[in-house]
Amino acid sequence: MVTRTACEALLSQFKSSWNMLRQTIDKVPEGFWNRTYNDWTFSDTVYHIIATQEFYFRDTPEGMGWGRLYGDPKYKADDPEKYYPSKAVLLEYQGRLEGEISEFFDTKDDSDLERNDGFKEWLPNVHVKLLYLLRHNAHHIGELARMLREWDAERVGWV
Repeated sequence: MVTRTACEALLSQFKSSWNMLRQTIDKVPEGFWNRTYNDWTFSDTVYHIIATQEFYFRDTPEGMGWGRLYGDPKYKADDPEKYYPSKAVLLEYQGRLEGEISEFFDTKDDSDLERNDGFKEWLPNVHVKLLYLLRHNAHHIGELARMLREWDAERVGWV
């Protein structure tokens, strides 16, 4: 049996969730990327997952630039392609975060996970914060997978 550190195990689970997120992006049918579903577009949900990862891998909730990839709001209703971030933009954003998050785990050990950070008012330590983030990602990736099923698109595979 191979012993894994908590950092290695967490990174493995994040990598699996990233794979599933990329599948949802790849499988969304043409014309559905900015389709509204329960007041959110598919692209809103993807952006939310990615931006929330950036948020929770910070040391503090202060200073997060939420929504900075959206275009001018005047285009939201009439020309959504000019308002919502494209697949390419969000895949680049996700790819950058994957590198940063992988580096985070490569430079930490399990004792670092037990420390407090600027989120301590919400979550008691980094380990709990990252478990919370994994649950958050799974919840929203599940929403995307459900949308794909309802739209008769190719299903997302378990990774």
